[in-house]
Amino acid sequence: MVLSKKSIIVLTMATLMSTTALSQESETEGNSSTVTYQADYFTEFKPVTLHDMLRSVPGTAALLARADEELTGRRVRGFGSAGDQILIDGKRIAGKTNSLGLQLKRIQAKSVSHIELIRGTKAGLDVQSEGLIINVVMKENASKSNTVWTVGGEYADGGKLNPLAKVTHTGELERLKYSVGVDFALEETRRSFNDTFFDSSGTQYQDNMLSNIRDREKIFINSGIEYSAENGDVLRLNGQLEFDDQDTIEIDNQDHLANNGSFISGDAYQVVRTQAHRPFHWEFGGDYQHRFENAGLLKTLFVINHGKHDFDTSFEGALNGATLATTANNLSSRTHGEKILRSSLTNTFAEVHTLEVGAEVAINDVGVSNSTTDATGTIIASSLNDIDVQEKRLEGFVSHNYAIASNISLQSSLNVETSKITQTDNLNDVPDFSRNFTYFKPRMNLRYDVDGQNQVRITAERKISQLDFGAFGSSFDAEDGETDGGNGELRPEDRLEFSITYENRFADDQGSLSVKGFYNKIRDHIAKIGVYTGPAPTPDNIDQLVTKPVPGNIGDAKEYGVEVNGSWRLAAINLPNAIISGKYILRETETTDPFLLVMRPIEYKQKHEWLITFQHDLTDQGTSYGFNITNKGSSGPSGGSVGFRTDVIEQWEKTIEPKASAYVEQKVFGDMKLRFDVKNILKAKTGYDLTKYAGNISLGVVNYNELRAASYARVFKLSLQGSF
Repeated sequence: MVLSKKSIIVLTMATLMSTTALSQESETEGNSSTVTYQADYFTEFKPVTLHDMLRSVPGTAALLARADEELTGRRVRGFGSAGDQILIDGKRIAGKTNSLGLQLKRIQAKSVSHIELIRGTKAGLDVQSEGLIINVVMKENASKSNTVWTVGGEYADGGKLNPLAKVTHTGELERLKYSVGVDFALEETRRSFNDTFFDSSGTQYQDNMLSNIRDREKIFINSGIEYSAENGDVLRLNGQLEFDDQDTIEIDNQDHLANNGSFISGDAYQVVRTQAHRPFHWEFGGDYQHRFENAGLLKTLFVINHGKHDFDTSFEGALNGATLATTANNLSSRTHGEKILRSSLTNTFAEVHTLEVGAEVAINDVGVSNSTTDATGTIIASSLNDIDVQEKRLEGFVSHNYAIASNISLQSSLNVETSKITQTDNLNDVPDFSRNFTYFKPRMNLRYDVDGQNQVRITAERKISQLDFGAFGSSFDAEDGETDGGNGELRPEDRLEFSITYENRFADDQGSLSVKGFYNKIRDHIAKIGVYTGPAPTPDNIDQLVTKPVPGNIGDAKEYGVEVNGSWRLAAINLPNAIISGKYILRETETTDPFLLVMRPIEYKQKHEWLITFQHDLTDQGTSYGFNITNKGSSGPSGGSVGFRTDVIEQWEKTIEPKASAYVEQKVFGDMKLRFDVKNILKAKTGYDLTKYAGNISLGVVNYNELRAASYARVFKLSLQGSF
């Protein structure tokens, strides 16, 4: 099943024209900046968790889909504050590696007073946003003891049944609130690949059939406390532990159809890759707030986290059914840790001005080590590395929110950041390598409420990306069996981002439609560059030398396009309490290729992305069902993403297909829910067309071409959820 763009447009327009008023009503604060949903709004949906409640609110589908897939802030610089956000009582979750989707599923619906949808900027919140902010306000007199639990199992096509269990308990002791949760799951991921290889003349010489199975056991423990003092001070602390145990086996059956190096016609070669991955992560965070009588509100947040990833990857090979023999083994490890302290003082004066002044200090530590041995057990010299990278960063900021009129708000801020990055080589007796950076980061966000339904938002901001310090050292590519180089001289990407958004929230809470145009100018863009190996380059031999791809700053880049988000109720076509939502991004990117010196797209940036979700609640029957379908890159020469290296062009656009999932829920035994999920219903395939060049890509000499088609197994999940 593949939906064409025309089909999507027709469906969207038909849905838009079909919307009518429902019996449920929301409240609009002021003109259109804030829409409030009281607890009574959700009564007929019989939600068990906060996640259930948000599913029934138009405009939240895309944010919830992302929350269910991602960890909140592992790649965000510092605490971060832009983009769509979900707050609890006006405060962010004091952590960086919390799974937002899990957090929403741990909060009981009966503990929620109301939910606010805040569009655009608003004073007094822990975040700045140009998009949507969901603020969940909890009841002050909520039950003192609540427990939410889930049990079930998951099955992947061709695999085995794996159990899962989750439980979260919340309680209260006078002024102290606490919670503790445990998640346990066994998971199995099954993939299959078909690779076809062609030589420079277009003649097929090799066909590969691969099967990849990953078994995973994970345990996630989360806890938190909140203490409210008599003077109004509030202290919150939370912590989490994450244990993971992953074992992967990949069997590659290669059929060599023609002469290829040491292999002769008709040879069958088998490669078995086994990998043990043992990640471990912990985090401790918190926040404290105190209101001074005349000086304003003091807010302090902190977080400390640490993670470790150990990989043991071995390769075995056999020709024509012979006994498998070890061909290579790789040991790699990566540690990462972060410490952040942020404090600010916020005060409102003359009723229309809110000023926040504060500072943030952060320390990032990353350790990377890697070693690969060949068939004889000898270490491959180029694979050996052991480095430590530390970044110390200090940032001061001032933010001003000006309520120009009842329907106009301007938020402006200036951040000044200074940082020092130090790299230590633990293998070679060389001095530490350090660099210093200073950035001025202004931000402006204007919100204009045209009327009760229509709003315009304009944003301009300078952002500095968070470097992946793992890219400073070499890493082993388990799939290709090659060692990729690192670069200790990387600079952060410097981004100037501009956007303008028009949003219409339909009358009677029938839905919303927003259109955002964006333009991003990127300096010090990071992509692959080439490092010469062997002899030093000269004008006479430079074209013949072999280059090794490493990450590097290649210059300027730009990204621009349009993003459309819509959500509509379908009562007009006799589907009461049904919501369909859609998201579409059209993106163009440009940068200068460092090898060919021509304009090309940014690596691995899809031109087209879209998402459609549907949910229908049959409240009288206690039944809910729905689906989502998404595609990140249309097939064809202009739709998918492209990767570039010194010797490779990789086009992820040959067989990219939509991915779909669906669910049905049924209320049973009172407030308990029985839920059935199916992921990857369409058994969507992804693939690429890879062209490998002999030596530097600038020579234009093709070595071989690889076509890959990959498919993932469908996953079936049955779970029972309840609370008491």
